Amino acid sequence: MEIKTLNIFSRNLEQQKEFYNDLLGFQCQKNIDTLSLFTQENTLIFRKSKKDFYYHFAFLIPTGSIHKAIDFLENKNISLLPYKGEKIIQFDSGSAIYFYDKDENIVEFIERPLVNYPKSNNFSIDQVIKLNEIGLPHIDPIKMADTLINEFGINPINKNMLREKFCWVGDHNGVIIVTREGRNWLPTDRPGIVNDFTICYEENGKEYNISFENNAIK
Repeated sequence: MEIKTLNIFSRNLEQQKEFYNDLLGFQCQKNIDTLSLFTQENTLIFRKSKKDFYYHFAFLIPTGSIHKAIDFLENKNISLLPYKGEKIIQFDSGSAIYFYDKDENIVEFIERPLVNYPKSNNFSIDQVIKLNEIGLPHIDPIKMADTLINEFGINPINKNMLREKFCWVGDHNGVIIVTREGRNWLPTDRPGIVNDFTICYEENGKEYNISFENNAIK
């Protein structure tokens, strides 16, 4: 799964522009109602909203760069979100660090050694490869995961990863993390809430668009 664009909502476009463009240094374009953030391979779009949402999403960074990414963030006075006292969380598929943006979205930088991208011992914001994952809290994760697989062509790495409270739908290049609504987002104690968003992605050479609204596909 390759994410092309992800549209999410924000109450704080100007503050998000200051955070992502002015502080972190992402290439961004701001209009009256949107803020577009560009990585090497895809685009994250914040859309102005009067509703309160917060999301969890992840950016893929080069393998070997995570310690320099920590230095980069801390030099900008961005506090990392620790887990059991550790700044880096180790997964079977990679290593990750977390922080909040100005909407209090839980943002992740993750290395995934299993994907075929150049490695780096340094870090700069222009090395961020792509938006790699988006969280989707849902009342029935397995039902939603089955819909994404069977109707929208998203192939999971392993169907054994589809569990009652947590379903990994996609692969290491791009994934929708479907969790039980109310389950805490690692590494915080904040429960996942139902969010609206639209995602455009490519799977097996075919492009799809899905809009999620009020716990359902619109």
